[in-house]
Amino acid sequence: MTENEGVATLIIDKTANPAPLGFTGLGLSAVLLSLSYIGVYPVGSMIVSMAIFLGGFAQVFAGMMAWKKGDVFAGTAFSAFGLFWFSLAGLIVMPALGWVETPSATAMAAYLFIWGVYTFVMLIATMKIGVRAIQFVFVTLFILFMLLAVVNATGSTGLLVVAGIVGLIMGLGALYTALSMVLNEIYGKTVAPI
Repeated sequence: MTENEGVATLIIDKTANPAPLGFTGLGLSAVLLSLSYIGVYPVGSMIVSMAIFLGGFAQVFAGMMAWKKGDVFAGTAFSAFGLFWFSLAGLIVMPALGWVETPSATAMAAYLFIWGVYTFVMLIATMKIGVRAIQFVFVTLFILFMLLAVVNATGSTGLLVVAGIVGLIMGLGALYTALSMVLNEIYGKTVAPI
């Protein structure tokens, strides 16, 4: 019999909550992309860069950190939506490099629709979590994906502006969620309700 046999080891998780990073990646990227839908500027290198380095990497990192903490919802949501941003950047960059053809409007509508369906199922999971700010982000994200699917299926520029406004609201909601989590933790009390 060894000296440590039968002795339990207590491991305390002192890693930070990764959700603020994930919501920051979503929020900043969505706000900037939505401004292009509204017509403030065209989709260009700034959007692609944000999609890869903040929307993509920040959310995937947050997802992996959440997964390590045992949070299946956050691990899955942040990782999947981070990979969404990588795929969106790929849909812009790969045709520009001549690697593949630009996806058809129908293909983009299907792409956005299936992301909408995925988001809807994740929205159902947020009802169990019960955090209103997260529910708001998922409701508006679902609406955004569905609007963008219709925009791509119909070519409606007017509806694209509406989608841009919804995306802007969703992105600001994600930023509010991220910054509220940071402030509430730093101050040790509810400074900004979520």
